[in-house]
Amino acid sequence: MKRGFAVLILALLLGIAAFWVGWMFSCRPPEVAGYATDDHTRLPELRWLRQELDLSDEQFAEVSRLHLAYRPTCESLCNRIMMTHEKIRHLLSEGTKMTPELTAALQENADIQVECQTALLKHVFQTAACLPPEKSKRYLEAVLPQVMELTPEASSSLQGH
Repeated sequence: MKRGFAVLILALLLGIAAFWVGWMFSCRPPEVAGYATDDHTRLPELRWLRQELDLSDEQFAEVSRLHLAYRPTCESLCNRIMMTHEKIRHLLSEGTKMTPELTAALQENADIQVECQTALLKHVFQTAACLPPEKSKRYLEAVLPQVMELTPEASSSLQGH
């Protein structure tokens, strides 16, 4: 009985220690956790791009600058899209037929989607323009199908509709 209790306490202490270690590495700000904090190392979403296109430090700095400059636009548009989705969900939960309000909410969502795609494409083309021609071409070939959801994976979610 005492041995079982000791094992339980040991397991509990190990669990707490594992949680603490995980928290230390995942939840603490980078400068506290001992990681570099310049903008280039805090952009893991661009790491693949640097490796895939073998970007120089100067090229990566410019791509990172453009990426950081685009973030507020992206976040604003995403928030607006989420708000229209919530409005549509609310209208759908209240009724069983098309209403002028639902039609207006759907149109608002479509308008924001177009605004979002336009802003994203401008950003992608601006990023491509700061790269040498060969790297620009490879960047566009890799990114455009993904951002416009023109890949087989994106369209497979629509099968059966």
